[in-house]
Amino acid sequence: MASCADILRSEFPELDGEVFAYVTGILHSSGGDFESVDELVEAVGELLQEVAPAGKDEGAVREVCQRLFNALQLDEGRAQRCSQVLLDAPIQLSQITDGYGERR
Repeated sequence: MASCADILRSEFPELDGEVFAYVTGILHSSGGDFESVDELVEAVGELLQEVAPAGKDEGAVREVCQRLFNALQLDEGRAQRCSQVLLDAPIQLSQITDGYGERR
């Protein structure tokens, strides 16, 4: 699946560098906080509508926001899966630290 930056570049090829950096900054810093596509539209939709090519109406910008939201949800799911590990057995810290003092 495409990243948020890829989606923005493909949908808004004439997007100014500062606007691109601003929108991607919002997406990366607050991406996990968006609970719905409506919240994402509220955060960046109006700005994207202002810089959208003439052929993109409000509905088209909302569809782009939906794609961005889906990409953010996928990234968030990957991050959560990578940060948690299920162990095969319990860890006994006493076994790990038994010989620690003798090694010094």
